[in-house]
Amino acid sequence: MEMSSITDDNLLKEISRRFEEKQASIAEMEFMTKKLLTLNEKNKNSQEVKSKFLSLIKNEFNNPMSSLLNIVNLMIKKSNDSKILNLSDMMKKELLKLDFSLKNIFSASEIEAGEIANDYSVVKIKAIFDETVDYFSSIIKEKSLTLKYVNKCDEKIIADSQKLDIILLNLISNACEYSYSDAKVLVTLLCDEKNYIIEVEDEGEGVYKEHTKEIYNRFAHFETGKTRANAGLGLGLSVTRGMVEALDGSIDNITRDSKTIFIVKIKKIDEKEIDLSTGFGSNEFIFDASDGMVEF
Repeated sequence: MEMSSITDDNLLKEISRRFEEKQASIAEMEFMTKKLLTLNEKNKNSQEVKSKFLSLIKNEFNNPMSSLLNIVNLMIKKSNDSKILNLSDMMKKELLKLDFSLKNIFSASEIEAGEIANDYSVVKIKAIFDETVDYFSSIIKEKSLTLKYVNKCDEKIIADSQKLDIILLNLISNACEYSYSDAKVLVTLLCDEKNYIIEVEDEGEGVYKEHTKEIYNRFAHFETGKTRANAGLGLGLSVTRGMVEALDGSIDNITRDSKTIFIVKIKKIDEKEIDLSTGFGSNEFIFDASDGMVEF
């Protein structure tokens, strides 16, 4: 159509039509924006409910679990009856399996929900190692394993003790499960200019080359069954990676001299930039600097 043939009336109608289309588009965008804001608010409320539920259910399980373990330990300590001792040992073993699974389930849920803020403290890695050895005493005894801790880092370790507890629990559990009988598991603490380094070395079947990265995926199972007694949930290494990454670190595994070594690197933190509590093992005790903190 030539410009000369367009009348004022046709032009006004075209302008009116386009204006109406624009208004309709604006109205649709406003509707979609309101819908997105509503969905975002619902999602926010859902996350808050999820976080509260996670915290509540965690306490609901952890408190009775701790009580049951204390009761069983007391039974083992006080009883002289062989039947009660055997039953108590069996109960403790099963309770620890359940407790370990719950720790990983809750940790995986916290990672998924983004509820993994770091609580930095001065950490005693040796204390966490000793607790972990006691925790897995049954399988260590069953397989006649020897666990050793070597400290090659003279520096004060500043990290999140709860996360390091989960990391070592999973790596040492993995090492014990996959090691041959009468083998050695070595945990070494090192450090360089930028990182604290934890190496967990075991003498077992090792990780097949094609699975070296996949083992960190959630629910991954690649065991052959020759050395591992329990199939597990397949959460351990994925949870470990999540906790390591939350500490701005990395995890990898290598094979050296027929031994499997998991290497965790955790970025060093300048204590001047954070408020510190003091963690001993997996438990933390908080002191005000003015009170005169006692070093154990």
